[in-house]
Amino acid sequence: MKRPFLIPAAISSLRIAALPLFLFLFSSSNIAACLALIVFCSATDFFDGYFARKLSATSKFGAYYDAATDFVLMFGAFAIFTLNGYYPFWLLVLIAASFFQFLLTSRMTKKFYDPVGRYIGSALYIGIALTLLLPTQPVFIFVQFAFAGFFVVSLLSRIINIIKNCRSTLN
Repeated sequence: MKRPFLIPAAISSLRIAALPLFLFLFSSSNIAACLALIVFCSATDFFDGYFARKLSATSKFGAYYDAATDFVLMFGAFAIFTLNGYYPFWLLVLIAASFFQFLLTSRMTKKFYDPVGRYIGSALYIGIALTLLLPTQPVFIFVQFAFAGFFVVSLLSRIINIIKNCRSTLN
């Protein structure tokens, strides 16, 4: 029995497996290897969806699993940065809130599209790369406020979309 859905799930799982390696590399001050690992993880984020579509193995579980592996990696990397004094705790709260925002709105019966929220993962990958490349206070401030801005705009986008969906359902 063929199981094409295992290929995208296995690719997604690589991001979870990468987190302990990221911690080890970061604590060993091997920043070049950390950057290479983040680039690899970013590639897996692209290829899991690509193979799911190519193999006709898309599923609701796969979409949630992909998002969950992104969240684990991003939250973990920023937790490491936070524990090293780079970022305040509230940034972790916003990262978690953005994931729960996705979970809540994706459970809605009507198709939901958030043009900003779909780029939050990319913004976090960029934030990790910037933090690794230029670990300075101006970069830390830029990353935290840029992500806070993304979060607020995404939240507003979702609220507007929910209101539009409710109005179209009532009419």
